[in-house]
Amino acid sequence: MIWIISGTQDGRELGAELADRENLKNPDERKGILMTVVSQYGKVLAEHTGIDIEVGRFTKPDMVRIIHDKDIELIIDASHPYAAIVSETAFSACRETGIQYIRYERPEIPLPDYDKLYVVKDENEAAELAGRLGNSILLTTGSKTLSTFVNSKALEGKEIWARVLPTSGVVKMCEELGMKAKNILAVQGPFSYEMNMAMIHDYKADVLITKNSGLVGGSDKKLEAAMSAGIAVIVIEKPKSVLTGVPVFNNTQDVLSYMEDHYGLYKEPKSN
Repeated sequence: MIWIISGTQDGRELGAELADRENLKNPDERKGILMTVVSQYGKVLAEHTGIDIEVGRFTKPDMVRIIHDKDIELIIDASHPYAAIVSETAFSACRETGIQYIRYERPEIPLPDYDKLYVVKDENEAAELAGRLGNSILLTTGSKTLSTFVNSKALEGKEIWARVLPTSGVVKMCEELGMKAKNILAVQGPFSYEMNMAMIHDYKADVLITKNSGLVGGSDKKLEAAMSAGIAVIVIEKPKSVLTGVPVFNNTQDVLSYMEDHYGLYKEPKSN
């Protein structure tokens, strides 16, 4: 069985393509596909014929157990590019159990030359800087690190607008952090340039905080809108994962080609 750790749209698309290719093989030659996601909402998005989906956040012992229980022979790590701990945990579990690990990671976009663009190492540094740059902060980094910004002394008295997924669990977490309903922008992206501009305008944002999550994550449209509006942009750097000596791919076709060459993935006939 092949295990796909998915945390992105492109991870889901990769899993669907692998499943479709496996379904073209004889039943006794097919490899099962397990996909893990972190939420029930993610499970709904990932549902596809030929994929078994489990929900959870897995520790290394959890991963080792799953590898043994489900006879996993390969992990394809397509987790979010900022989920360094997930990648390092999966890599360590693969080394302990002697199976292969490969990493799919969407490429970042080149950052533009813009005099109001600042690059910081983490959310703590982003909060400190945002407090000095403006009063209305449009936060587009999701819910995982929201507490850092809400509880930051540097942002006391500032207006924080949190753009998060529209799930009950995420909204409840925002409320438990003390956020007012009007400041919880519960909507699923990625967003167009026009949508980003509308939010910047309507919420009178003078600082936008984001991650460089690539084209699929809509980073280009966020930056384009912020620059057009003339506001400050804070980009949190991607954390470095320690994945020495493993295959790392930046597009899905390279992953599929690798699977064709090394794991017997059904090859699509070439068109004339």
